[in-house]
Formats: sequence, C-alpha cells, structure tokens
Amino acid sequence: MVKTFVTQWLYTFPWDQVVSGFWQKFPNPYTGHVLSEDTYYRTLTKDQILISKRLLAKTNKLPRWGERIFSRGSASTIGFIVEESICDLKAKIFTTSTININLKSLMTVEEKCVYRPDKTDESRTICEKTVTTQGELFGFKTTLETFAIQRYKKNQELASLGLEFILHKLYLPQLPPPPITGIKSPDTRTFSRKLSDKAKDFLKTSKNDTL
Repeated sequence: MVKTFVTQWLYTFPWDQVVSGFWQKFPNPYTGHVLSEDTYYRTLTKDQILISKRLLAKTNKLPRWGERIFSRGSASTIGFIVEESICDLKAKIFTTSTININLKSLMTVEEKCVYRPDKTDESRTICEKTVTTQGELFGFKTTLETFAIQRYKKNQELASLGLEFILHKLYLPQLPPPPITGIKSPDTRTFSRKLSDKAKDFLKTSKNDTL
C-alpha cells in the first residue's frame, strides 16, 4: 500500500528569487536536522535547463516504537537522501525530486516539488508538493506510512519557513527577519563536515542508488 499527501506553499517572492534562495537555504534556523549537503553533479543544457544532484544527510527523532525496531539505544537515526532538481529557465519551472537511499528495508519516501510563478501575480511563487510513502517492514507497513506522512506534514512546513527566512534575509535585509516558530532543537550542523564525508562514502557504496 502507498500513501500520498499533496499540499502547496505560497512564497511572496518572485520565481527567480525563490530559486536563487533555494540554493542558499542551508543553514537556517529551521534546518537543524540537516547535517550535510553535497552537490555532486550539475550541468546546463543547450536549452537553458539546469540539472543538479545533491546528497543530503538528515537526522530525525524516532518514535518509541521506532526505537524498539532499531534497537540501537538511540532515539534518532541518520537518513541519506538524493535530491535531483531540474530548473527550466525559459519556462520558469523548477522541479525537485527526493528519495531516501538508505533505510529502504523499512520504507521509501519520495517527494516532488514544483515551483512556478503565481498566474495571478508573478511577484509571488507557488510550490506544489507531493509525497508518497511505501512501507516495507511486514506488520508495520501502514504504521510506517502513516508516521512518515504525519512527520512530513510538519517538516515540509518548517522547510518552507526556512526558505522564507533566507529569502527575507537576501532580498529584504532592511526589514527585521520573520519570527522563528516551532523550533525545539538546536542547530546540529557542527557535525556537517564528518557527515559530509560519510555521505559521500555511502553514495559510492550504496546498492540502492536509483540514479
């Protein structure tokens, strides 16, 4: 069984600024769970389409039943995620697709985001988000999928708020930054260098790489 969740976010910034801000959004106050980011591929086609691929390392706190499944004596685990983005500069469509490349014996989570100018006001940008989850652990499939969707609902809002924070910082520096809400954990990016090396090694050896 596969669960799907669809939502959207409205940015009060034009498309080109949102896309530019996307590449500068780490770190921000909302992304303490993002430990590292590494761009390992980028090319610009003759049709002015920018294609990029990144490897992200993230950590998330596990629920109590998840701690029993892992049996590692830890309340959190690290996930490695491949992000592929396609930026059509002429059509003004920016699409990102992400998928986890480890922990697939438990479940697979895929997200697709499409950024377009608002048809009614080109000074704004609409991001349409779709996430699908598929549990793989027998007896826990529905539980895993439901948990992943609920966790995504919270995290996607924080990710959007994080990008908005960066956009205000980049393009409205004369104004005070928007208030920070919903943050309980400190920024953990002090571990980014070690995690970056580990992420690169994992990408090379992963048998589940779908690229």
